[in-house]
Amino acid sequence: MRLEYKYLVPINKINLLRKAFANYTIKDSYHLGQNDYTVRSIYFDTSDMRFYHEKIDGIKERKKLRIRGYNELSDESIIFLEIKRKNESFISKNRSPLFLNNLHSLFESKDLNSYIIEAERNETAVEDARKFFHYMSKMSLHPVILIVYEREAYFSKFNNDLRLTFDKNLRYMLFPSMNDFGDESKMQYIMPSDFILEVKFSAGLPYWLQRIISEMNLSRLALSKYAMCIEKEKKSFSRISDLHYGFGNKLNFFSSE
Repeated sequence: MRLEYKYLVPINKINLLRKAFANYTIKDSYHLGQNDYTVRSIYFDTSDMRFYHEKIDGIKERKKLRIRGYNELSDESIIFLEIKRKNESFISKNRSPLFLNNLHSLFESKDLNSYIIEAERNETAVEDARKFFHYMSKMSLHPVILIVYEREAYFSKFNNDLRLTFDKNLRYMLFPSMNDFGDESKMQYIMPSDFILEVKFSAGLPYWLQRIISEMNLSRLALSKYAMCIEKEKKSFSRISDLHYGFGNKLNFFSSE
């Protein structure tokens, strides 16, 4: 398990942070020459929004299930079934890769051995996918929201276990189908004046990072992109349960509508 700290930062401080980090970090190679990359995640929840309420109620041990992809998606894109577990500030993940064009067949057949991609460094992928579908079935999970943002990522020059990310342009769409995964036309933006700094590490925070955080007057917050987007949408509904049941006819993940 790793620790994960989050900070809400005004967007006008982003260049100051880049300069402050410059002597201590290198860019994540996933950037492939770009300043950032796009993260796309479809989150699942129960009919009574259990995962959302666990976050709001401050439950220490909780989980999220999501399907995650990156950048512009095509049939040949690799996406991931993910279970993200959190125990206070500690996080861990179960992650299973597959090709996007096999997602529908996988959900239909549950044939994990045929569609989950196993590799040397991810030898537990099939077992992780089995856990994903166990929760999907046991908890009757549905796709609730698609969340998209641009991520700018860095590793420490001195310890590549320390990773820092700037998550910007946070946006969402309720009750997506699979066909909406790469669709930007229906997105609603949230907190355009801020971005989220995430710090992931196993050992303690180095002094240089503690100093920068202090000088920038950043306060660690219990931020959840999933909960933040649901909170934004709640303003239109009298109860959070209305948010789900009011869209009951839109919960077919593979619908073309």
